[in-house]
Amino acid sequence: MKKDLGVELLENKLDDILAKDDEENEGKWYYLDFFPVTFQAGNDKFDEFESFIQEKYYKSFSKKLSFIILGLVSYYDAEIYLYDVDYGDDRLDSLRHQDLLSQLEYQDLSKLIKRFCVNETLGLKIALQDHDNLALMLFEGGLRLSFYNLTDEQKRVAESLVRSQGFFFKESNS
Repeated sequence: MKKDLGVELLENKLDDILAKDDEENEGKWYYLDFFPVTFQAGNDKFDEFESFIQEKYYKSFSKKLSFIILGLVSYYDAEIYLYDVDYGDDRLDSLRHQDLLSQLEYQDLSKLIKRFCVNETLGLKIALQDHDNLALMLFEGGLRLSFYNLTDEQKRVAESLVRSQGFFFKESNS
């Protein structure tokens, strides 16, 4: 599928936000966590615990993640894009490089989020525009939701939404 030039530029800007953070390790980024303390690296039990949580609580968590994501895209000027992978689904594959907010109703977006909660290889890149600042919200499937290049106001709103759903909003140590 041919990309729209404006979409391609925006997707490149979102990728640049991630690359800049990776290169500089100075950019603050934040993430949603379902546990109040961060597990130590190399903890073998974490993967087992995370799998259990995803299997047993994904319906509840997917509703909460939908609330957070859809709340933020409703509050800010926003666009949502699928990861550029093969979804094995003609409809989803046809939506790559298109703003999902202009293509799908909230109910359909919520169903996608639920599907992605159990499939960690699928995800969404979400652009949040606040005045002159472009921020990135990355939903990497499972329970992984992270935020990059947030203004203080975007951080306050995102943190409020995350906490309102019973999750923890943490700053990355990198």
